[in-house]
Amino acid sequence: MSRTPGVEAPLSSRGPVEPARPGPWHPDRRSPAKSAAATSDALRRAASAVAHPSDAQLFPVLVRELAALLDVALVVVAVYADDARSRLRTLAVSLDGQPRTNFGFRHEDLDTRAGFFARERLDALVSVPLNDSAGEPLGLLLAMDRGPLSRWPAGHAESLLGLFGMRACAEIERERTEATLRAVALAVSGAGSGTVFDELVRLLATILHVDVAVVARYEPAHPEGLRVLAMYCDGQIHRDITYAFAGTPCGTVLGQHFRVYPKDLRKLFPGDSEMRDLGCEGYAGHPLAGLDGTPIGILSVASRRPLTQVGRLRATLKIFAVRAAAEVERLRASESQKQAMEDLRQREEQYRAIFESSLDGLFLWNENLRVVDANPAGLALYGYGRKDVIGRGFPSYMPRDYVRAREDMVRGALEGRTTHVETTVLRPNGTKFEADLRVMPFVHRGRPHALAVVRDISERRERERELQRSEEQYRAIFNASVDAMVLRDAQFRVVDVNATYQAMTGYSRAEVIGLDRVLANPEQAGAAIRALHAQALAGATVRLDTQLVRRDGHRYELELRGVPILHRGQPHVLYIGRDVTDRASAERRRNELERQLRQAQKMEAIGQLTGGLAHDFNNILTSVLGYIGMAQERDGAAADPALARQLEQARLAAERAREHVAQLLSFSRPRRGERKLLEPAQLAAQVLQLLRPNLPSSIAVDWEPPRDGGVAMPPVIADPVQFEQVLLNLCLNARDAIGEQGTIRLRTSHIAAVGHCASCSARLDAVSRWVVFEVTDDGSGMSREVIDRMFEPFFTTKDVGRGTGMGLAMVHGIVHDHGGHLQVRSTTGRGSTFRVLLPAGELPAAQADPGAAFTPSPACAAPLRGRVLLVEDEPNVGGFMQELMSGWGLQVVLERDPLRAARRLTAADQPFDLLLTDQTMPGMTGLALARHATHQRPGLPVLLYTGNASDIAEHELAACGVSRQLRKPVESSSLRRLLADLLGTHETARP
Repeated sequence: MSRTPGVEAPLSSRGPVEPARPGPWHPDRRSPAKSAAATSDALRRAASAVAHPSDAQLFPVLVRELAALLDVALVVVAVYADDARSRLRTLAVSLDGQPRTNFGFRHEDLDTRAGFFARERLDALVSVPLNDSAGEPLGLLLAMDRGPLSRWPAGHAESLLGLFGMRACAEIERERTEATLRAVALAVSGAGSGTVFDELVRLLATILHVDVAVVARYEPAHPEGLRVLAMYCDGQIHRDITYAFAGTPCGTVLGQHFRVYPKDLRKLFPGDSEMRDLGCEGYAGHPLAGLDGTPIGILSVASRRPLTQVGRLRATLKIFAVRAAAEVERLRASESQKQAMEDLRQREEQYRAIFESSLDGLFLWNENLRVVDANPAGLALYGYGRKDVIGRGFPSYMPRDYVRAREDMVRGALEGRTTHVETTVLRPNGTKFEADLRVMPFVHRGRPHALAVVRDISERRERERELQRSEEQYRAIFNASVDAMVLRDAQFRVVDVNATYQAMTGYSRAEVIGLDRVLANPEQAGAAIRALHAQALAGATVRLDTQLVRRDGHRYELELRGVPILHRGQPHVLYIGRDVTDRASAERRRNELERQLRQAQKMEAIGQLTGGLAHDFNNILTSVLGYIGMAQERDGAAADPALARQLEQARLAAERAREHVAQLLSFSRPRRGERKLLEPAQLAAQVLQLLRPNLPSSIAVDWEPPRDGGVAMPPVIADPVQFEQVLLNLCLNARDAIGEQGTIRLRTSHIAAVGHCASCSARLDAVSRWVVFEVTDDGSGMSREVIDRMFEPFFTTKDVGRGTGMGLAMVHGIVHDHGGHLQVRSTTGRGSTFRVLLPAGELPAAQADPGAAFTPSPACAAPLRGRVLLVEDEPNVGGFMQELMSGWGLQVVLERDPLRAARRLTAADQPFDLLLTDQTMPGMTGLALARHATHQRPGLPVLLYTGNASDIAEHELAACGVSRQLRKPVESSSLRRLLADLLGTHETARP
């Protein structure tokens, strides 16, 4: 209830206003003592009025006392008479100190002082709204007078109205709750079990003035939907409707708490087609819960108008939900009982059907050791009639000991034990038969019984005895074999296995008898053995080398033979398996050792050959590159452009030779080649030089260096030898695809690639830019099947002897090892395009040409000073190095024997500023000489050069005192920089 009353000023008077009457709260002209007494008396009257008990006189007492306390002409308690809150009806009226008959009026009458209020000349108004505990408007408490209200002290009128208004709100809520409870009780007390839900929803819709009321049940067996037990809609009752509650307001209520959506229901739940079709605007729902707290349904209402009085909705739904939940629980219990009865009936029918149709004799005994049921097979087995058995015990013709044993079996079954024996059974006519007898516990109609199952096994036992006699000799021979034996019939089923088979495989005879599959061999051997089985049944002796797999996973090498035989008059195959594991292992070991020996000998020979060739070529290339560099430094080379170009081409060829030598060195040592910055156009041009001799004159090569408007193409970081192999392989594949006549086009570019990699299927984003090498041909093209498999190792479309299928697999491996990707476009009959995408490398600021590995020393560089001991066993290299360094101003002492060089270092009269030595020399390695120099002359700089720089670890160089290391062939520019560095930091110590 709002505690802030609204005070309205009086309308213009239609006549002279009466003078203010002195009342309890009027400014008193009496003494202060009399005023205090009047205030105390007024408070007592107010307290007495609001404390009046809840009965029919409460509202009249409230309005009478409030009118007297405020000294006003009219006091009214009124409640809203419609959902729009436009009309009100009074619950009690006090006019001029007298009760007045209740009447109705419109809300606008208060604003215009029309109707009753005009007739009574009531101008001044003060009011408070009456709200329920949830804040929903219930009505108004009004105080009106014919004169101005300014005579009241500030705040007193509001306080009294608020106090009386709270009491009025409480009483209105109580009466409405009691009325609802009475209505619910009256509605459901006379409703039958089949109509109680109908009455609940009809009454709920009537009380709340809504269009739809629903009681729905939740069934865990169908968790996606609710089943409507009763739905009241537009005066009609609907039942047994199932609907999915996902995406509906009911889904927010089930298993949760009260929910209300006063308006805009279709906007809030656009997927609820039922509410949309009904045109509902407001919704409220309350969950139904079982005694254990589990959700069992919902109770909900919906209206085509926006809902008001949410507090009343909540209270009413809560009251109805209690009764609805109780009825749903009762319904569930009733259905469970019916289902239990139905299950019992079905089990009885199943029991009878099984009991009557069994081929075995069945006898059901009760606790009194009397037969209560017997099936036709049991009666026929003994030759009884039904009347001879039902209700009787064991017949008198049976011996006492025989009967006592059977009675003990029945008692044991009644106590929960099962007895199984093979015995001899007596018939009334004196004949006997051998029987398999089982007596087991059985519950019949809720009471313990004993079920006796009798099966005639006379014929089976006789056949078994005959088989046992005929197979004793066969079994002795079969089990005495040291080889594993398996007997299979024509359908490949296992008929028998011997003891050796069981020991070798770990499977018992019972586990494998009857199997029609291969159990103790690898799965892939099954098809081969089945194929041999058909040949053996046709009369051939078959043989197969395979494996035997033990149950624990251990494997043996097996020599398996299949021999056709007749067993019991039918064709069978006897499989004989012999363990040849030791023999096969010895053969494999011998073959492996031979292969390893051949491989080791081959690799040793190749290593020695390539190492020797590489060493010799490195020495040759050192002098070639050195002399070319010296020639380039001469003034004549700079003055003659043609000569300068020729020397540069010679230097490039020598550089390529050096890379191939490095590849030879790494051939027998599996390591990745050295990668460096390469200029794409120069790399493509070098590949074309290698390709041209391998192309017929009828195939043209179209090569255009990139035109990038002055912006330099970025380099790539790659192993030059490997990447030449990639481009060369793609070009040769293009040649083979073209055939006799066509064109190969080679392009390089720097672009952003999109799409997917043709070999690894990685998606290429459109942001990253790649350096692209594109090889295009106008040959036969490829089909989609070939494109899908072309990167598989050993897959080839070429004729036998023309391809191994490893070319594109090698391309894939090298490109992806360099961080790149491949893209392929091809159409059958219209050629193919292969694009190699590599990430762009960064060109160092100090390096103008990333493809140049050798830069001649500038002729104008400052001369070097110092005495150098040069140790080189190769005359050509030694002579070149001595001439080169002498030209730089150094005093060079050349020593071709490392042992003599060591003696020079030992001698005190031989001053040296630096030791420059080769690594591979006869008699002593460069590392050994460096260690000797460090020991004899501490602080002496040592510069080592070798063709296999990667074979020497950094810690080994440091341990031997090597200052720097150079790779052969030696580059004169690098050598000069290192010499200048080492000689500039070394202070010569001469004896």
